[in-house]
Amino acid sequence: MRTTTRILVSGTFIVLAMWGSLLQAQTVPAQANRTAQNHAAVAQSHSAAESNSACQRILAECKKLGYIQGQWKKDNGLWKDCFDPVMKGGNPTRDGKSVNVPVSPSDVEACRTAQGHK
Repeated sequence: MRTTTRILVSGTFIVLAMWGSLLQAQTVPAQANRTAQNHAAVAQSHSAAESNSACQRILAECKKLGYIQGQWKKDNGLWKDCFDPVMKGGNPTRDGKSVNVPVSPSDVEACRTAQGHK
């Protein structure tokens, strides 16, 4: 009787574990799809920024401060570490310290408008 109970409990555990992993496997493509959509939106936003003169002035100031496109893993990326924080109303950071980017509020507002932000 004890052996039968152990077998049933173990079998139930295995079935539930397999069922849980099946549910998790079904949600991964949806998350990957959202990530791909986010990357597409960021790329579209950046292309709008590159074609707007106000955005170009902000990018130029970021470049003057030494931010480089593609170095976001080193806390020195042009877009993620400088441009995006300025557009969100904050200050970029480098090595945990705030960096002041000398841009005019009118340029930030004009760039937000060009990108479709409010």
